[in-house]
Amino acid sequence: MSDFKIVFVHGYTASSKADWYPAISKELNKLGIKYVIPDLPGGEHPHASEWLEKIHHEVKKIRPPIVLVGHSLGTRAVLLYLEKYPRKVHAVFLIAAFANRVENAQRYDKNAYSDFFEHKIAIEKIKSQVGKFIVIHSKDDPLDYEQGVEIANDLGAKLITANGRGHLSEPESASYILEILHQELNF
Repeated sequence: MSDFKIVFVHGYTASSKADWYPAISKELNKLGIKYVIPDLPGGEHPHASEWLEKIHHEVKKIRPPIVLVGHSLGTRAVLLYLEKYPRKVHAVFLIAAFANRVENAQRYDKNAYSDFFEHKIAIEKIKSQVGKFIVIHSKDDPLDYEQGVEIANDLGAKLITANGRGHLSEPESASYILEILHQELNF
């Protein structure tokens, strides 16, 4: 299947020009895979409503099948998006994912991104919208590997465990992430 389009949702203070996005963009272009990496607003003080609006602006232009790929805070944004804007999605990849815990609002200073964690997401509501969930998390992630395990269990997701890859935000992570996308999406 290669008629899908991937929407990447970057993490806190990232952009389409940061982390592994430039490297994966280059490879996806070579492969002819359709994708978009919207630059989400807010910098060090993002707001969930603004991110969801920007994601929705991109997703509503896409004809299915749609694949959502979130990294770090982007994983939470993807799940919030699916809760707010119910729609069928072929696959969701959550990389270095947060668990569905409101106390995650306290991970940095209370003003950093607390409104992403104002409530627990209605997981059962969104599970039926998604063909498959894949959670990718490294055992040495400072975010805490158990958060990835927990959200994978909640979603009934396939959990792919990496070792020695930290928060999976380094440019070198692009080839690893691309290989998983390739395997799971059959392109």
